Amino acid sequence: MPPMNGGSSPEPPRYNPIFEHFVPADRADDNVRGLIAYGLYKIAKREWSQGIQIRQGRQPNAAEREAYIATWTSSRLAGLEQQADATLAAFGSAVVEAAAPGIREDALRGTTSKAIGTSVAANAIYTLVLIAFALILYLAGIDFIGFVQKFRPPGG
Repeated sequence: MPPMNGGSSPEPPRYNPIFEHFVPADRADDNVRGLIAYGLYKIAKREWSQGIQIRQGRQPNAAEREAYIATWTSSRLAGLEQQADATLAAFGSAVVEAAAPGIREDALRGTTSKAIGTSVAANAIYTLVLIAFALILYLAGIDFIGFVQKFRPPGG
């Protein structure tokens, strides 16, 4: 298909370089931190745009938008990344805090019933093994009880 702009090669798409900073193409699939940082940037940009709308009764023009983007220095961008880290940490803490009572309850309930069940099963198996051992000794003609009684202290 021929190019739409009269035969010249198509221009690469233009988008905000701040997005590329936070979400580089090679890390786009798993970059939650970058996406949050970019969202925080967009909130600040919306506030800036609304401020112009309120003060001047118009939307910012292309030159103003480019100038706004240029004000975002490396240290300001790093600040948004730190804010994104704090947001993720707060979210993680909230999720753990909300899940903690259920986890605690499941752990306590599961531990007690499983421990009792395991103990009962282990004791039943141990008892069956002892009975089988005593039966084997009896069938072999060994009087285990008489043997043990020989080691009792005299007069007892």
